[in-house]
Amino acid sequence: MNPKDIFYTQYTEHKLHPRTLKSILEKIFHKFYIHREDLAISLLDSGNRLLDIGCGDGLLLIKARNKYKSLYGIDIVFSRVEQAKENFRNAGINDFTAKKEDFNEGLDFEDSFFDAVTMIATLFFIYDPFYSLKEINRVLKKGGLFIIQVSNIAYIKYRIKLLFGKLPITTSPYNWESIGWDGGSLHYFTLSSLKWLLEYSGFKVEEVKCSGLFSRLRSIWPSLFGGDICIKARKIK
Repeated sequence: MNPKDIFYTQYTEHKLHPRTLKSILEKIFHKFYIHREDLAISLLDSGNRLLDIGCGDGLLLIKARNKYKSLYGIDIVFSRVEQAKENFRNAGINDFTAKKEDFNEGLDFEDSFFDAVTMIATLFFIYDPFYSLKEINRVLKKGGLFIIQVSNIAYIKYRIKLLFGKLPITTSPYNWESIGWDGGSLHYFTLSSLKWLLEYSGFKVEEVKCSGLFSRLRSIWPSLFGGDICIKARKIK
């Protein structure tokens, strides 16, 4: 099964099941919950062009419409791109571009085109993280902003599972035979490994946060208590 088939199964055939307990807790403690998209939006500056890689249904871009004049999104699943276009039109947004594109094959944009790029819950599905960040660096203007979010394999819950010989689950715990092993995850990151990758790829890390329940408290020590890692970085070379 290739990545296109995996994500087609997950999103077009709707075989990706949510974690029920997590959803219930989010509803109960909604005042203390920050969604990863909202966290990414809070870290963005204002500018002309924003690209969201793995845009899904386009909701992050829609939330960012007051910060950027032109919105761009790419996703590997055609049905998600079509849903994003419909959501843009329903929101009254005219200056947008959403297209089906496999990020493993690079970005079909010219150099230094964007003021900011977001990449939420996507990097661990990409074959070559080095090539991916090189491409993001290429399409960003100098001083441009990059917001990236990944699961944190060093989260204390995952450390305990590994201690007892259990495999941490970073995506969906269900029906892996249909949606791919651990939902199709190819890579796992810690805070230190992600920071190293960013710095190696020509970015300067400015802020580190995490989303989810009680995220403000967990962001005090995100490498241990964050279920995810969200980094605000800037292109310096």
